[in-house]
Amino acid sequence: MKWRKPLGCLIVAVGLSAFGAAHADSSAPPSEEEIALAEETCDLMTNTVVAALLQEIDETTPDNAAQGSRSISLIFNDRNHDIRLVGTVDPVSDNDYPEDGFEALALGNAMTGAPTESVERVEGKWMLRRSIPLSNFASQCAMCHQSFAGMGANEWVGALMLRVPIEAD
Repeated sequence: MKWRKPLGCLIVAVGLSAFGAAHADSSAPPSEEEIALAEETCDLMTNTVVAALLQEIDETTPDNAAQGSRSISLIFNDRNHDIRLVGTVDPVSDNDYPEDGFEALALGNAMTGAPTESVERVEGKWMLRRSIPLSNFASQCAMCHQSFAGMGANEWVGALMLRVPIEAD
């Protein structure tokens, strides 16, 4: 299997999101400029993660569906709370359910096709949080998610949850 640039970018984005939030210990809310920088980072993260998912879907066949499923589960590692897949349709693990109020609200919105974004403190750190609705948009999805079989391509199944630390200027 070829190593693709989008996956490398995903690894970089994950690494960057894990590094310092200089704003982390500040009790003052972040500035508009700080939020805008976090939004730009989140936009890049979104594009990278979506590119990785699309690449995985493009390469998935009945013969390698198990490896594809494992690949995705390694990318969306249960220990990484900055990039998560959350849903209620045949979750792969206990980590696929909402973990807090933002995720519960965002998943509810996602199940109607609506994205959600918020700036809030998480474990004492200011974070930009974003939820992107996910649908059963490709027939390959049902190769790993058997409960998707027979669903329409536009049926909402969950959300991609992203969070980016907001850094001080």
